[in-house]
Amino acid sequence: MTRHKRSWTFIPAVLFLSTGAVTAAGSIFYTESGAAAAQSSSPVGLSVMPGAVAKRAMMPPATAATRTRTAGKKALQLSTANSATDADSAWLEELDIDGDGNVEETNLVWDDEDKVLYAFSTGTFACRNGGTAMADLLVAANGPGNSRGRPPGSGFWVADLDKGECAAEAAGLWGCRFDGGGNPTACGTARVDARNDLIIVTATH
Repeated sequence: MTRHKRSWTFIPAVLFLSTGAVTAAGSIFYTESGAAAAQSSSPVGLSVMPGAVAKRAMMPPATAATRTRTAGKKALQLSTANSATDADSAWLEELDIDGDGNVEETNLVWDDEDKVLYAFSTGTFACRNGGTAMADLLVAANGPGNSRGRPPGSGFWVADLDKGECAAEAAGLWGCRFDGGGNPTACGTARVDARNDLIIVTATH
């Protein structure tokens, strides 16, 4: 009779662990991967509720307003001029630009051709992840009868953040577009499109 050599199959020793040990090991791996996922998905950006700016966009400019051709400052400065001779109303006002319940000294510009209100302030603002950031913040809200037919009160906000501020992965602009109810419709790293009075979200979060 010909004898056939029996083949052997390697069985990992971990299979001989008790059910409890396997469960415990699974729990360890699940917890570690879950913590890593939570860290990587930390909310990014400022916490901004644009209601006060949207409400102000429904009102006329201040009577003591001066004239300007730009809104915002530094990295958030944009042109509001529609022609070589065009200028728009500008004034300072105490306004709760980020909706946290506290007013900030805010630079306001009313683009009277496009009917968009721009609000700019520099200060310490709350982050979505619970921290704070010293940042420049620009909020824009469409007024009634705006030239592009957008819902009154809709618009965008954008902040200039340093790397690590509000969980930003890199230094640059971060913001959201919002609808007429102030609800965000798209958020992420952004650039300002002054010609069309909006921000282009280049990477959503």
